[in-house]
Amino acid sequence: MEDKFEAHINAIIEANKKYPDDPQAWITNIMEAVQPKSRTPEENRAYCEKYPFLTWYGDPLYMGYSENHELDYHFTWEDELPAGWKKAFCPQIWDELKAILEKANYVDKFRFTQIKEKFGTVRLYYSGVPESIFKEICAWENKYDKLSEEVCIDCGKPAKYMTLGWITFICEDCARARQQEFLKKYGSLEQFIPIEDIEEFYTDRAAYCEKHPVEEI
Repeated sequence: MEDKFEAHINAIIEANKKYPDDPQAWITNIMEAVQPKSRTPEENRAYCEKYPFLTWYGDPLYMGYSENHELDYHFTWEDELPAGWKKAFCPQIWDELKAILEKANYVDKFRFTQIKEKFGTVRLYYSGVPESIFKEICAWENKYDKLSEEVCIDCGKPAKYMTLGWITFICEDCARARQQEFLKKYGSLEQFIPIEDIEEFYTDRAAYCEKHPVEEI
């Protein structure tokens, strides 16, 4: 089974072949290849009319970011969220953001610069907001940073385990599925840390691992 990293690399290779001189199309093609879609372009257009800040002009961290090219709405900023967070948070997260932005007449001016997972929680980066709503925006951001620790990044159910290496929070069913896939691929069991054990694990990893050998979920 092709894992997410392999899928991303293969998407980059194919995009290089198809769009060697078009950075914007290059990025869009990669996003379409590695991110699951929940709406058609027509549905995305209507969604972005309701939430203008989700309109995706290109990732500003890559070449090709522009608000002047013709939009086809194959991708929105929401598509940067993993499937579990999307299921658990949307559209409530955008309704809350819009309500705050409306207080400063800033709905059409707000711009995301990056949405991603880091150390297991959601990161929402943006270009800035008026001072009058800054504290509310920070509170909104912190709320979902915390909530993203509590739901499975894969399916949106309550999280029960923390993964190691690339840190994420996942439910029991998804942990079991990942463990079995890891076993088939590498011949050993992947270790997951129960959420209630995280503090103990980080206090003394060696002692924790000795006390809690890897077991099948």
